[in-house]
Amino acid sequence: MFGKKQSSPKKETVQNTDSTESILRQDLSKKASHSGVYMMWLLFREKVPMPSAATLLEKLQTRFGAVDIVSGKDGIASFALTSHLVTYADGQQVPSQVMLTECTPVKEPLGDTIARTQFWDCPNGVELLDSCHWQVMASDFLARGLPPLERADILADWLEIVLELFPHCVAVYFAPSGKLLTAGSVRETPYSGPFRFFHGGVNVRFFNIQGTTDMLVDSLGLYALGLPDVQYHFHGLDPNEVVRHAYNTALYQFENDTPIESGHTIGGIEPESKWLCRYERALIQPGRDVLDIAAGEYASGNRE
Repeated sequence: MFGKKQSSPKKETVQNTDSTESILRQDLSKKASHSGVYMMWLLFREKVPMPSAATLLEKLQTRFGAVDIVSGKDGIASFALTSHLVTYADGQQVPSQVMLTECTPVKEPLGDTIARTQFWDCPNGVELLDSCHWQVMASDFLARGLPPLERADILADWLEIVLELFPHCVAVYFAPSGKLLTAGSVRETPYSGPFRFFHGGVNVRFFNIQGTTDMLVDSLGLYALGLPDVQYHFHGLDPNEVVRHAYNTALYQFENDTPIESGHTIGGIEPESKWLCRYERALIQPGRDVLDIAAGEYASGNRE
């Protein structure tokens, strides 16, 4: 069982590990929300034409069966997936939708200060991001009530469709996870089914806590499907091993509808080690619920 709840964290500064050595400040006023719209940005170096609504409808019907056009004008195409219904509290059922915008100039740089220090899976990610001056948004809509795995599968299918129709796409930025991947990496994902979403939809971040030997690893992205992310505040461990542990734990939670409960233990990195788990609020922005995993004797923070 748990002892006393971990006390509220004091304001910390975290330091990234790239060549800029920038200092980032904790700001938990920034909140992450479980929304009915999940935005993915396709990035281009030159403007590209938008596929016709008829072309998009044909592709969607091949993947999803019955699909209705909601809008195909004014630079936005949206489609109702009539076999993927969201049930509201009053019992009403409404089809979830997918949306696509026309190609527009990038007016504001994508990715905040923290996101731009966490492009671990995209070499020269900041330079790549800033070299793309055109963008197309692909998203779902009215999808908050779908089961997480079903929604993830839809998003992955939709992204595959639009990448096929936009062969000149250079990269994809997943707004909720802050993850940047080359278009080639997305097309060649090793995952199948809804786990294709996990490739870009979940990022595992790493921070050094300035002025200490403490480190923090967390996932970002599960919150967007209504699931808790994972978090580790620790010292004395190889952060690469903790990152791998975080990916495996996040994937297990995603696949199995978050079976880990507060007070449960899970296997740690070292043989026979057991790490205690509990749900609490994130230590690093954005503010959201996380499964905090205390790494035994290597755990940091005010745990009792």
